[in-house]
Amino acid sequence: MTGMEADPTEGYLRRAELLAELGRYDEAAAELDQPLARDPGNSEALVLLAAVHLAAGRAEPGLDAAERAVAAAPDALPPLVEQGVALCDLRRFAEAAAVADRILAAGPDDAYAQLHGAAILGEARNGQRALDAAWHAVALAPDNARAHLVLAGVAARMELTDLAERARTEALRLDPTLAESAGHLRRYGARSVLPGAARPQADTRVAATAVYASAYTVAVALVSAVLHPTTPGASRGLALILGAAGLGLVALLAVRLPQALRRQVHTDRATGVAGYAALAGPALILLYGLVGSPWALAAAIAMTAVAGVALVSKLKL
Repeated sequence: MTGMEADPTEGYLRRAELLAELGRYDEAAAELDQPLARDPGNSEALVLLAAVHLAAGRAEPGLDAAERAVAAAPDALPPLVEQGVALCDLRRFAEAAAVADRILAAGPDDAYAQLHGAAILGEARNGQRALDAAWHAVALAPDNARAHLVLAGVAARMELTDLAERARTEALRLDPTLAESAGHLRRYGARSVLPGAARPQADTRVAATAVYASAYTVAVALVSAVLHPTTPGASRGLALILGAAGLGLVALLAVRLPQALRRQVHTDRATGVAGYAALAGPALILLYGLVGSPWALAAAIAMTAVAGVALVSKLKL
């Protein structure tokens, strides 16, 4: 029956994160021995090990773990981020800048990639390139306080005092807890020193897409429901037109999302539920137009509630 037992790896990773957040870095690193013994190529464990070593000031073993993570998952961004951080710690700035270039190239429309790439470039003293990337990160995620803080740090290094102050003020407006942020510029991009920093949060555009689709669904469903008792033909015709238009709008918004966010819809449960529930709303309105059952309208409105609950649960994570 051992083949049916749950993989304990997740438990080791979560305990290692908690220990590292408490500053018990040696214990955190030891906690990762078991998952890495089971799977030496576990990129998530290696990224976490790299972050733990770097937080403890052990740049060489941190770089070793990061390079192993990159070898295990060459297309993933978190290993590259930790590798760039480690190279900055070792003052190997030319190599760090090269890694930052890879990060930026891998996610040209990914706020997480642009934010961390800019932070590493800023630490490596690549001024204008870092500034451009920081601006792009802010444009991609204007509500991300750390994107503004990275921009502030890069601008300060370039002695752009006014820009640095404005960006820092905006960062603190968005998240007052950043007031104590200090130290290396690249750390401004991280939620912590741990691969929570390596796990991009749902972009606000995913939430916005779900909200717009839900609002559209409710409005069309209510109009169709009001018309149904007196002019069911007109009600169904309107539902056919607006349901198809709604599906087209959601599809257009989804296609315009960066690839990393489209992947997140499939890998993050709350984001996926919100996205698919928002898509189901216009589809159910279209179904009402085809079959004429008012229960399809009720189901469409129910889907907006499902999307709302999923978004609220995401905000609480």
